Amino acid sequence: MITYQEVKDLVKSKLIDKTDSRSFEELSEYLFGEGNCFCESEVRKRMYGMQRLVEIIEASTNDINISRRILSISDAHIPFNLSPGIFKQYSGMVDILIFNGDILDCQSISKFPRLYRISLTEEMIRARKYMTDVIKMIQPKTVYINVGNHEKRLGKYLSERLNDDLMRIMPDNPLDLIINDGFKDKDRENKTETYYSPLKEVFKDSGIDIIYTGGWYCMVGNTIFAHPLSYSSGMLKTTEKATDYFLRKNRIFTSVVLGHTHKLGSFIQGGIQMYEQGCTCDLSRLDYADGMLTLPNQNGFIYICQDIDGNIINEKTKIVKI
Repeated sequence: MITYQEVKDLVKSKLIDKTDSRSFEELSEYLFGEGNCFCESEVRKRMYGMQRLVEIIEASTNDINISRRILSISDAHIPFNLSPGIFKQYSGMVDILIFNGDILDCQSISKFPRLYRISLTEEMIRARKYMTDVIKMIQPKTVYINVGNHEKRLGKYLSERLNDDLMRIMPDNPLDLIINDGFKDKDRENKTETYYSPLKEVFKDSGIDIIYTGGWYCMVGNTIFAHPLSYSSGMLKTTEKATDYFLRKNRIFTSVVLGHTHKLGSFIQGGIQMYEQGCTCDLSRLDYADGMLTLPNQNGFIYICQDIDGNIINEKTKIVKI
């Protein structure tokens, strides 16, 4: 079996090119002629993973100016999320993972019309599993979790129905329970309950630091990652307004990455780089905007590389369209 080191050596010596279009049989004969006894089936099996291996090699050897690699995902709107498998290619290549708001949809307490209802408890169970699966797949050093406007639905819903005394013991949003406190699913009909431990406990001994911001934005290096409440329909207008907000607050930053808009795009204004990172929900199932004559939603997320000063490296950063 070809080992990682052997593949690395072959790539470095140019014996294998990730863009090689020759058949597996020809490639096997070629490698054999170069003194590498790899049969056709072995080459076939390993070539499928070649792109991934080469990316890891290049990331670890060529990008000496990169200080941080950041993967930011948002707007999964569980239970309408796409599979976590869409992030698989970034496994082992990310230092910081950011959940940039609206991981949950809170569909059961939505003001929008709905033909069916998924309980908040079920959403929380699915969201906990989704976040756990993504973290285990990516294996970052640090995870930041921002609160989105959909997660804030719970606090608003409760405050409109409960008095102040009861509100003092209620969570602000479902993420409080999923990440910090844990929660129970009580089946009163069958007199059973299931406890779901908080994510901070799940990853306590993993070496992965879980940071729950409890708010709508966080800052990594000189980049602000945010999920605001307000929305402007103009292309990238929401990001422009968010940038103006942080400037008025005297924040020092060089870039802004926004969730919430479900749009993809970027531009530079006044020396500040602005990005909208799209959404990771199944747009065929999440149809809030149907009939509203707005710009179509767009699936995507963003992979960012920062230099030692915490500034984004443009040529190494990309908005990934799904």
